[in-house]
Amino acid sequence: MDVFTFEKSFLERLKEAEAVLSWDGATMPASQVRSEWKSYVELQIEPAGWQAMWKIPRVICEDLKLRYPTIVFGYVDQVIFDELKAVFVVTAVQDQDVHLPESNEVSLIELWPTMQQENSALNADTTAECIDRLRFFYTHVWMPWDKDCDDDRDWVQLHLHARIQLACDLSKNRLPRPLALHIRTLLMEARYIQQRLEYLELDLSDAEAESDDEAVELNDNATDPPRKQSKTAGSPKDNALNRSSLPPVTDLMCLHLRLAIIRSEFEILENPEMRRAYSELQSNGLKRHLLQRSPGKAEIVERAPICHLVTLPAELQTQLSLLTLAKQHVKSNTQVQLGNTLQVNTLSLPLFLVIHFIYFHCLQDVLSIAQANDSILLSPGQHTIKFLEQINDNGSIHGLIAAELCTLPKQELSKLPSICSSDEDSTLLVIDGDYSISQVVLDCRHVRRGILLRKGTLTLSSCRLVGDGSSSTQEAIVCLSQAAVVLEDCLLENFAVGISMRADTSAELNKVTIKKCITGLELLDQKAKLSLQTSCTFDSCKLGILVDGIALQNSTEKAVSLNHFSELQRLNESNWLGNCCFNNCLRSVRVINETEKLLVKRPNQNLLLEELDEENKENMI
Repeated sequence: MDVFTFEKSFLERLKEAEAVLSWDGATMPASQVRSEWKSYVELQIEPAGWQAMWKIPRVICEDLKLRYPTIVFGYVDQVIFDELKAVFVVTAVQDQDVHLPESNEVSLIELWPTMQQENSALNADTTAECIDRLRFFYTHVWMPWDKDCDDDRDWVQLHLHARIQLACDLSKNRLPRPLALHIRTLLMEARYIQQRLEYLELDLSDAEAESDDEAVELNDNATDPPRKQSKTAGSPKDNALNRSSLPPVTDLMCLHLRLAIIRSEFEILENPEMRRAYSELQSNGLKRHLLQRSPGKAEIVERAPICHLVTLPAELQTQLSLLTLAKQHVKSNTQVQLGNTLQVNTLSLPLFLVIHFIYFHCLQDVLSIAQANDSILLSPGQHTIKFLEQINDNGSIHGLIAAELCTLPKQELSKLPSICSSDEDSTLLVIDGDYSISQVVLDCRHVRRGILLRKGTLTLSSCRLVGDGSSSTQEAIVCLSQAAVVLEDCLLENFAVGISMRADTSAELNKVTIKKCITGLELLDQKAKLSLQTSCTFDSCKLGILVDGIALQNSTEKAVSLNHFSELQRLNESNWLGNCCFNNCLRSVRVINETEKLLVKRPNQNLLLEELDEENKENMI
């Protein structure tokens, strides 16, 4: 089932928005913007009967414990113009484990009309065009805080042109990569916070209404009515954005505060001149603070690879022990960076030929300045990062700990070299080339994704990846096209998805355990190559391996369950090799029949990409 898709230029997008929001030179306040879109939609969209795909938002997937993305097929029973929503009736789901109410009230921008309609008299193309304009505006132009703007200011004059230009620059990769990733992260987080706020506020209002009803019953009946439990108490959505265990009111306050911080930063970056100044300050700061430069030139001078030793505050004897341990991993002629200001060419400790002292406060600083082939040594303890650039160029991160300790489930994380991220981040590490990580714990409990591998080969050795164990959308490792991952003696636990593989990706697993995941491994295309070598185990997973879209000959089943990897291997002997075991898994292997796929792959890639993700480059224009 193909859906309508559109590719438009900056000028086309600008003219479309101006046509809706034009008041013949009069001031257009922010409070009037939604009303203008309502009027436009009411004239353009068919009121009922058209068929569409519904891409369920992440926040709803988390609330309903569904995979993300989950896409279902159905038809619109009624368009609610005043709310820019529709009553959507689900008629087909790809995964039989997905259980949804038959009728759902959904936002119009979550719907993608299909090109083939049962009722050919409907203007599906006009409806799709209208929703495309609406979706672009509310995804890339309108911000969650705009509804609070002053009505005495012209919103269109202040923001429309600048934000469409910014969306265009992001999609065409015209901004420096670190800045683009930072802006995408802010936008994605802001929209997700908006969804969280809407859900929490709705739950609080429902809870207050229930409390009022109970008070009336008390007065009328003079007896204690049965207690009603608040929808927010123990709800899965409390673990969605920042896995908050706070009371709903406190959670609301924290989310509003974070949204205010994002707003202040984004309003600076929205201005093209301020973006240019921001990039120059960032670039000059890195060059001045961290890199060698040739006299009178701005170009960075290439240097020999160096090793960065990152330690946490500890007693002197502990630091000396770490230096001794580091000696085993550094060649005798390698320069090592420990701290700043003081440069020493000889040192009493006979560890290295040359040692430079340069003060680095944290791993974040080191990642920001590491060049090609640089290596990083990490001391035990928690290293928090908010890294906004890809890691590449044959570098490495190595933990200063015994290899066998990292994968012991009972070993305390605080005693291991651990990399974690702040609550608001989306992805812990983005890899954009060949890289290796060994003897390190990747603490992914505060992110939605552990590692995004864009391209190149990532080698993980004696590593442990830890998820939060509650989210239905959290992924440990995601491999995009042309990427390869090699895992040896690793443990992945408590994720929704352990490893997700797209088309033209490859994975080699040796002595790997994937534990307590909803889905251990996803093969989303027959072109994905998988090699399971010695002692690969799926332990206590709801589903060991999910294979999406295999032609099952002589079978009309939507999906087929298999007990052994060898049965799956026979379906694709050239790409899927080796063997594995399944311990305490509810199901070992599940194969979705290709004939039951709701989406044709190439025309509908936009539905499968995460909205405004800082890593996924969605074709926004």
